[in-house]
Amino acid sequence: MNIVKGILIGLLGAILMLCAIIGLSAVRPDLFEGFTKHDANEETASEIPIFTLPDGEPETEPSEPSISEDTVSEDTVSENDSAITDTYFSDNVPESGLKGGIESSYASDDTDAPANVPGELKSMTGFTEPHGTYDVMEDDKADEVETNLSTGPTGDDLSFDEEFYPYYHMLDDTGQHLYRQIYANAMELNPDFKAVEKSMPWASFKNVFEAVFNDHPELFWLNTEYSAGYRNNGECLEIVLSFNRTAKDIDASSSSFDQGANNIGNAAHGSEYEQEKAIHDTILDGFSYSKSAEMNQSAYSGFVNNSTVCAGYARCFQYIMQNLGIPCYYCRGVAGEPHAWNIIKLGGDYYNVDATWDDSDQTWQYEYFNLSDAEFNKDHRRTSLSVYLPACNGGQYSHLEQAPEDTVSDDNGDRDENSGNDPSELPEGTYVGSLEEYFTQCTNTIKSKGKGTYSFDLYTTDKEVYNSCMRSYANGRAKSEYMSDAFNSVEDPKGMSVDFVGTEEDGVYKMTQSVKLW
Repeated sequence: MNIVKGILIGLLGAILMLCAIIGLSAVRPDLFEGFTKHDANEETASEIPIFTLPDGEPETEPSEPSISEDTVSEDTVSENDSAITDTYFSDNVPESGLKGGIESSYASDDTDAPANVPGELKSMTGFTEPHGTYDVMEDDKADEVETNLSTGPTGDDLSFDEEFYPYYHMLDDTGQHLYRQIYANAMELNPDFKAVEKSMPWASFKNVFEAVFNDHPELFWLNTEYSAGYRNNGECLEIVLSFNRTAKDIDASSSSFDQGANNIGNAAHGSEYEQEKAIHDTILDGFSYSKSAEMNQSAYSGFVNNSTVCAGYARCFQYIMQNLGIPCYYCRGVAGEPHAWNIIKLGGDYYNVDATWDDSDQTWQYEYFNLSDAEFNKDHRRTSLSVYLPACNGGQYSHLEQAPEDTVSDDNGDRDENSGNDPSELPEGTYVGSLEEYFTQCTNTIKSKGKGTYSFDLYTTDKEVYNSCMRSYANGRAKSEYMSDAFNSVEDPKGMSVDFVGTEEDGVYKMTQSVKLW
């Protein structure tokens, strides 16, 4: 009996212990994971999220332990596409769509407004940046656009000379294709058309529109606003342009535009420089600056209404010079505020021209006429695609004019006499308009020539610049500003010497640098 009693007590204890284990496992199952056999497929399936079906009911038993592209639910597709869209259309995407290997000729990527803008000129800006918006279309609307909207003229038969249309040549092949289509449709006054290039991210699209706008001042009816329609997958489908009121009667508007342009263009005569000066002066005589001017981002405001802002001055000057066969570009940037001016090519070199600021007062009439970057950048800074325009290092056609009162302003606001030499009588060569430009020219020349014994000449018509160049050798500035840089630019340099010899004849100062670099 005692044995049976012991067995029963033992069984009862075992049952009680088993019940305790079962109860504990229900409360703390993690304590018993080591005693549980796992199925690999079951573990994978447990990590699959529970998706919501279109009717709102949860799918409780996924049919497959892994997700394939063919079986992802509709909601997951929408979520993934939204993520793609957010990245694809981000305004923070770096500038793209540009030709591979394109390099900025501009010395600085600093787009902050320069601090040295003269007080009386700070308000004479008025540039409005081209502004685009995009729309991500639902599939049914996108399908309708794809089916029913025409591409309009594609412009495939068009070509654009790089000498006169530099922004076109900044773009890659895809960008150039869309550029031609936008230009062709704008010329036909077709504001809404299907894009010929679907692979066109928003950042690239903005560059293409800016390139068209900057290259073509003759499109005076084209506003700075535009838009594009995209599919969820990032395909560009629709392009919508905006035209100003002149498009409603384009024949009459074109006649007025041409007459105004001809009235200014007829003033051109003589050499390229003389033509440039005549157009510059005629624009200043005929235009008035006004931020309230109608269509002031268009050349129409200047040619027809004779009232405009910096954009209008620059686009009028660009249009006339282009039609005279002289390369001239529309340049955007900052100068206290967003601003626009021109870059012109004369005698193989490039110069900055700001007709707006030259029109602020008669004593400023040639202060911003044909300046190098070294001088111009004290209060101007290029931005956007304009940083890829050619560097302005010319000097031969700088500082050749004088204000009506026979004075020009120096950097300190003082007035000094200027000889006003006739450019047709100047010796050929590279002219500099400042000490900084002299250093730049010396540096670039020595870097290009490298080791050896040679000499080169630079010229200036400014006596103070000439004196500053001479003093820079005496006070050691030449060594610190350019010689050390040029010396270190060659491979394994051993020594370098530079002799400076200056001469003057009829107001022209010739500076000869004799270099020995080994």
